[in-house]
Amino acid sequence: MNNIIDNNSQRSLLLKFLLLVALSFVVMAIDYRGTMLQPVRTALTMLAYPFRYAVDVPFRVSSYLGDYFTDHKKMADENRQLRTTLNIYAARNQKYHSIASENRLLREQLNAISNVKEHFILAEILSVSGNIFRRRVSINRGANDNIYSGQAIIAGKNIYGQVDSIAPNTAEIMQITDTDHAIHVRNKRTKSGALAVGTGKTNLLELKNIETNVDIKEGDIYVSSGLGQLYPADYPVAVVSSIAYNSGDSFMKVMARTLTDFTTTREVLAIWQAKKAAITKDISPQSQLKKNKNKLKNKLNNTLPVKKTSKEKTNR
Repeated sequence: MNNIIDNNSQRSLLLKFLLLVALSFVVMAIDYRGTMLQPVRTALTMLAYPFRYAVDVPFRVSSYLGDYFTDHKKMADENRQLRTTLNIYAARNQKYHSIASENRLLREQLNAISNVKEHFILAEILSVSGNIFRRRVSINRGANDNIYSGQAIIAGKNIYGQVDSIAPNTAEIMQITDTDHAIHVRNKRTKSGALAVGTGKTNLLELKNIETNVDIKEGDIYVSSGLGQLYPADYPVAVVSSIAYNSGDSFMKVMARTLTDFTTTREVLAIWQAKKAAITKDISPQSQLKKNKNKLKNKLNNTLPVKKTSKEKTNR
């Protein structure tokens, strides 16, 4: 009995399937031949759209997420590369900035000697003397660069000091504020002369030999006079900072602030004046070092007894 029911249901399903297939072919033929079923197709399409959209959502989401993470990774890589490039250019910019600063400083130094007919060399300050009572510094130039004892040193457009002692590759500079240093100067406004003496204090000089009747006031600038042929003339030295005197004194006590700032200056110029040109031509790299040795030998020779020759003995 059950077998008969199963067979009937299978036949019924098969018959329904065949009818649906036949109906499909008929609908396809009618749709192909004319437009009678166009409204039906439109209605079915509208009804099926939500299902089609729902089926397409997983694909859209996966595609969006894939693009999002791909773009994010690509953007992260680009940002990393841009940061690396930025660091490279920042390092180069720092290097170029340092070079530009050095060139600007060198131009300032070179402009200072435009009115002097001599040659020069740029030197860097290596160290400062630890003795608080002496104002000495060491530079990275020496006898190998034809630096000589007593050579004038300037900083920018201002007087800095003079060479005190030399070595093959270095030299010691005595600043104009050293207590052992003095320079002849003149008032740029009144042309009156004075002697600027070092006080041992940073950026401070004392102007000597200024009588009480001399026209002088705070703010007057004193420049090198050229006397003594050590420093070139008309180079700024100091500006008057204070004036004091008593009614019975013959000279005033005048203090002046140096125009060179010794606390910040790191580069100086060693110059060869025109009158020193003949001297510098004959200077060999070690001649200044040998100079003191020759002096010492001469002193020793003068103290030793001189042997008499045979001719001198016979004459006597």
